[in-house]
Amino acid sequence: MPQTTILVTTPLGNVGLETLRALAKRPERLQLRLIAALRESEKDRTALTTLADECVRFDFANPEMFDSALTGVERVLLVRPPQLADVNLYFRPFVEAIKRSEVQQVVFLSLQGVENNPVTPHHKIEKLIVEAGIPYTFLRPSFFMQNLSTTHRAEIAHHNEIYIPAGNGRTSLIDVVDIGEVAALVLADSSGRYLNKGYELTGTEALTYAEIAQILTDVLGRKITYKDPSVLAFIWRKWHREKMPLSFVLVMVALYTVAKMGKAAGTTPTFQALTGHAPRTFRRFAEDNRQVWQR
Repeated sequence: MPQTTILVTTPLGNVGLETLRALAKRPERLQLRLIAALRESEKDRTALTTLADECVRFDFANPEMFDSALTGVERVLLVRPPQLADVNLYFRPFVEAIKRSEVQQVVFLSLQGVENNPVTPHHKIEKLIVEAGIPYTFLRPSFFMQNLSTTHRAEIAHHNEIYIPAGNGRTSLIDVVDIGEVAALVLADSSGRYLNKGYELTGTEALTYAEIAQILTDVLGRKITYKDPSVLAFIWRKWHREKMPLSFVLVMVALYTVAKMGKAAGTTPTFQALTGHAPRTFRRFAEDNRQVWQR
């Protein structure tokens, strides 16, 4: 039986890596050829040696790489690196390359509520894919639990605070491990049942950041406080002091504003319906990753 070739972009990111790990466990693994698309600067490929069958050079900033990376590829996991927000510059050329290739499905990591948030890059990329007529599956997860162990790790570890302008709004969270499981399920499927559909993926709970801070307090054994800064204070700290790219900070502001308005609290049964088991809770995530926030 010929193998199905799957290209995974951003394979060393949270979702890309967890998708490869989940694909490696799929019963169809021997029928799959997994290719990791890596930038030249990503020298540490140790995590991929047992997961991907091949690594290819790839950079969203270099369209000349697209056609060769897509040669023979039938399915693509498209994960937008968070620092790349210019859709026309980085993603339109890639979608156009997919269109002229043999790719039969694009699984795009989008965003919960993307249809109501047109300022986000995710909304624009979804539109590009649909307008190109490429068979797609849109995964629309809620807020990543891992954002608290990566983007916001330092403020929790060193300042014992969560510094997010989301007010008292509730946010549904999901573990990236669970997203990777669904992405692998969809990518490995040959029936076509997931084509041209969008799936909103969440956990079972929607928490305020004060409640998240309390869970971290319980798990870490020290007081974690939720600080609710103004948008301007947040932008100043993340962009000016912490040197995050302004485009990335503005996307964060858009997402946290949605949460503050009470529009990020929705939960769905979709994950369990697709996988047959419940998603992970934030408390379990915190317990499994407590060492990340140690000083």
